Amino acid sequence: MDAVADRYAARAVRSVFIYTREAHPGEHIRHHGGMDDKRQNARLFRDECRVQRPILLDSLDGAAHRAYGMLPNMTWIIGRGGFIHYKAAWTSAPDVEAALRDILDYQAHRVERRWMPFYTERSAWSPRDRATFRERLRRAGPQAVEDYDRLIAAATRAHAPPNDVTARRVAGIYRTGEDPES
Repeated sequence: MDAVADRYAARAVRSVFIYTREAHPGEHIRHHGGMDDKRQNARLFRDECRVQRPILLDSLDGAAHRAYGMLPNMTWIIGRGGFIHYKAAWTSAPDVEAALRDILDYQAHRVERRWMPFYTERSAWSPRDRATFRERLRRAGPQAVEDYDRLIAAATRAHAPPNDVTARRVAGIYRTGEDPES
């Protein structure tokens, strides 16, 4: 994201990272007990991930995190008047950059092209560097690894269809094997 922020800095686009909470605390990298802990963890994160953008600290009670949706890796693009141009539940630099290009093009040509903004939702996918992620979990401590593995196992069970449902899905709805239309 730093590279994207650098490319658009001259176009009045400002990018900040809001450090909300420790996503995967463990014995070595713990939950924040105070702002000093939070500041220290944010510095560790900045150095480890080589973040160049300004990092802002959320309050200990997570006021910003609650206000912006509580998801772990959200990205928002908000216009000067407060208009939400982009909101994503996961940060993907290529997707953010594509959105910025569209937003800036819209702003430059909205009058002559008679464009009006509208809202849309869509799903997207992002590759995950599992090895790097697991290494960061291990640095936080064994408890972070155990907690994450337990979370993934529970999520996998929660999203699996019941045994009496075929694997076929139509419009996000599972059909039973007895259903004549399945």
